[in-house]
Amino acid sequence: MQKPDVPAILSLLVSLFSISLMSLLFGRKTSGTNMTNINYARGLVISLYIVSWGFTTIAAVLTSTNYGNITSCTLSIFVCLSLYAMSKIIIYLFLIEKVYVVSSVTTLRRDTTLYRVNILLLTPYTIILVLMILNRVAVLDVNDQCFIGLKPLASITLILYDIFISSWLTILFIRPLMSTTSVLQGPSKGKLRQVARRTLIGSIVALILSSANVFTLVYFKGYEDSVLCLLSCTLDVTLNACAVHWVTSRARGSAPTDKGSRGQQHTPGTGVHGHGGGHGGMGYNNYTHPATSTEKHMIPMSTDTHISVTVESYTE
Repeated sequence: MQKPDVPAILSLLVSLFSISLMSLLFGRKTSGTNMTNINYARGLVISLYIVSWGFTTIAAVLTSTNYGNITSCTLSIFVCLSLYAMSKIIIYLFLIEKVYVVSSVTTLRRDTTLYRVNILLLTPYTIILVLMILNRVAVLDVNDQCFIGLKPLASITLILYDIFISSWLTILFIRPLMSTTSVLQGPSKGKLRQVARRTLIGSIVALILSSANVFTLVYFKGYEDSVLCLLSCTLDVTLNACAVHWVTSRARGSAPTDKGSRGQQHTPGTGVHGHGGGHGGMGYNNYTHPATSTEKHMIPMSTDTHISVTVESYTE
């Protein structure tokens, strides 16, 4: 029986920490949320937590069982190719959605050329995934040590695509921040600029992590110790999930839109009593009940208000 080595122990500890962290982030994001009313962006974030949790859990099991076990060794590469690739697709979809929010939020997605182009740019990933499956490596050496990876054709194609799509999305966040005529400019667009800046940092983190992970695979020429491969992939998906959680969390010290301004309207002369009571005609005492969902739907919404409400739905 083989004694556990240091990389295996480290990989298991990282996996256990990642499992706990993903559970915590999932609980934070879904606490007090009606699961039937989750919007598209938050659904992507929650899906990322679930996929990352699944990957780290399976990686922990495979790390402890792949010594001298070709079945576990083969499953290791398939887990990396499937769940890891799925997490990357979710991250790219999330970044594309954020590009839409900071650039064309007043236009429907299907009517936004940039949004459709970005979705189209994701389609090559399916071809790359097939290429990775066909060029996978999963072998046991003479010492029964498991080695997994990708042949150069698949690994080089993957790294070039990851660098391209991550760089492209990063540029799309830099452009509106630098432009003086973009939707981000103006005194009322502070929250939108904050979303753009945070997501820009998140896209840069995704680019660095993806590049480092695939460069490691290329460095080992497609034959990487499965323990190290699973460890690096676990760190990749965990740090990406943390970055996305930070991007979608409200900045410290910021507060939601003033509830008082939305929950009450001060209209002089309405005769509705407020907290002061008894002064029917006094405007500062007038208080109207919060608008119902039907009334809110009927109230015309300006472009600035629409952007503000959309940004609020993307943060905790």
